Amino acid sequence: MTTAFSFVFPFLLMMALCQRVIMWWGKPSAGWIPTIILALVSALMVSLPILGLPAGRWFFSLFANPSIPLTALLFSWVFKNAFQLNLLDVKAIGTGWIFSLLAGAALYPMALGVGAFDPYPAGWHFSWLFVVLLLITVIMLSLKNRFSGVLLVTILAFNLRLLESGNLWDYLVDPILVITSIVGLIVRGVKKG
Repeated sequence: MTTAFSFVFPFLLMMALCQRVIMWWGKPSAGWIPTIILALVSALMVSLPILGLPAGRWFFSLFANPSIPLTALLFSWVFKNAFQLNLLDVKAIGTGWIFSLLAGAALYPMALGVGAFDPYPAGWHFSWLFVVLLLITVIMLSLKNRFSGVLLVTILAFNLRLLESGNLWDYLVDPILVITSIVGLIVRGVKKG
């Protein structure tokens, strides 16, 4: 893992928070000038030392491996607020939520001892997990679903070893992403109903 990459998620989280505060104040958060100002403020906040350690690293000590899909969803949200452009459309976000929920349901109960099979070791080396991920990515690409881009970035990040973990599962899913997916799907279901 590169230390620089560990600042990406805290930076994006701070950027999203700053954008939300600006919106609450009734000020525009979209455009180059507000985005550059908010990015500088966010970078400063994440790099400020607290007890000798940058604030972004303190966040990292609480949540060491935000998955690549969670980071991509947050980046898409920040980008949309900054430039009014959707990198991930509603269909891709919904697909990401469903993918994350299914991945979490496949990994977490079994990794905690429910059942006799633990899928986590499959992420350490080439295994059925890579084949399944390849098939899902190809299907998403053929359906022109933008979530396929997130899966491709996840594979690239894994190959570059950007996270502390060397296990593919940690690149694909994390508990915060699963919780976010559950909440997102419930909210979407309530709005439709």
